[in-house]
Amino acid sequence: KSRLNLKGIDLNLLTIFEAVMETGQLSQAGVRLGLSQPAMSAALQRLRVTLNDPLFIRSRQGMEPTPRAQAWYLELAPALAQIRQSLTPKNLDPSTSERTFTMVCGDYFETVHLAALLPRLQRAAPHVGLDLQPLSTEGVPADFKLGKNDFAIYFQPPAGPGVDYHAVGKEELVVICSEKHPRIKKKLSLKQFNQEKHVLISTSSQQKTRIDELLSEHKVERKLLAKVSHFSSAAMVLENTDALCTVPAGMGAFLKSRFAVKSCPFPLTLPPIDKLLIWPTMLAEDPLHQWFKELLIETISN
Repeated sequence: KSRLNLKGIDLNLLTIFEAVMETGQLSQAGVRLGLSQPAMSAALQRLRVTLNDPLFIRSRQGMEPTPRAQAWYLELAPALAQIRQSLTPKNLDPSTSERTFTMVCGDYFETVHLAALLPRLQRAAPHVGLDLQPLSTEGVPADFKLGKNDFAIYFQPPAGPGVDYHAVGKEELVVICSEKHPRIKKKLSLKQFNQEKHVLISTSSQQKTRIDELLSEHKVERKLLAKVSHFSSAAMVLENTDALCTVPAGMGAFLKSRFAVKSCPFPLTLPPIDKLLIWPTMLAEDPLHQWFKELLIETISN
């Protein structure tokens, strides 16, 4: 198979295509690249001729990519990210690096693991930062594999190739309630679980949690008292009501140590929830990324 000669192709067109894909607007893409609207239009026209495809169709929403453009972007974005990475000055020493790692995770990681991670990070890499991003509607976003984020914590990796992951533990489910709950002592029956009102955790993106999935798979329904967005808010509600809340055991132990709540085993035998540390395959060879991955595995697995 002969290699395509890149001599006749303007590689600047690749970043123009990427900017239009990511902004959805020719004008916004121009602002990002410092190019005028006519220059952007001319560049897009050259790309259309080169690839023999319209690439984008104008609509009320902006520039809608064609199927060819969408498929090409999935191939091109990781390659451009790797080129940028290769051109970034490398500081491989964690103690002097000023890198910021981005991590897609939910309230669980922030509540249970962040307090243990940050002192270790400060000692080993005082100038390194951590930027936590919320989970998307589907959990880990589909474009995670393009290298826009360094890590994710979730119970399943996004579909398809382009991601690696490491199991950092499993979580059983427990049910927490007020220490003074009038009807529940140390054990909880399924009948009690069905009769009592519940506090549910609902993320801002309405992303379905693994707890929701497990309970619906086992035909367990919960009578709603309140839906909150954070585990700690749920614990505050439980302190002052007779409601129950189903949480991973690690979260239950954390909340018990800080709020007037107690925990009971879940009244059904359910499969444990996987905790996976996930990262884009394209970042796996980056030495500083590898260093931070080891730190995360060590901290979360403990």
